[in-house]
Amino acid sequence: MHLLHNLLLKHSSTLAVAESFTSGLLSSKISSVSGSSSYFKGGLVVYQNSIKSDVLSVPMSIIMEKTEVSYEVAKEMAVNTLNKFNSDYSISTTGYAGPNGGNKNCPIGTFFIAVACRRESVSKKFFFKGNRSEITNYAVEQAILFLFNYIKNKK
Repeated sequence: MHLLHNLLLKHSSTLAVAESFTSGLLSSKISSVSGSSSYFKGGLVVYQNSIKSDVLSVPMSIIMEKTEVSYEVAKEMAVNTLNKFNSDYSISTTGYAGPNGGNKNCPIGTFFIAVACRRESVSKKFFFKGNRSEITNYAVEQAILFLFNYIKNKK
């Protein structure tokens, strides 16, 4: 987290977060570093599909067609968070932490992370076997790493 912290400070960049299945863990991790208020604008937990749609303007048609755990929904969450918070970067998480949920094509432990900036958005699929806590903690670690590498490669 300290590498991401230093990178955001170095470039005077701001960050916003939208979380579904990580339920605020990512925002908590980001804000746990002293000085994070200089770049962390805030985060939203949009757990239910209706909230993804109502608060973040994720089209319900995309949620219904692609499911809430998909590249498309993760990207919509990231882009709409970027715009809502007027930040330089945003990141979103959506997935199945278990023990319920998932399906044959997208089992428990599957999650998507998306990052957005003004020029583009990217989404990546991940999978991790473990219990609910292990999956969400792993997702937070991967989200921080994904965002760090994305920003580092853009600058």
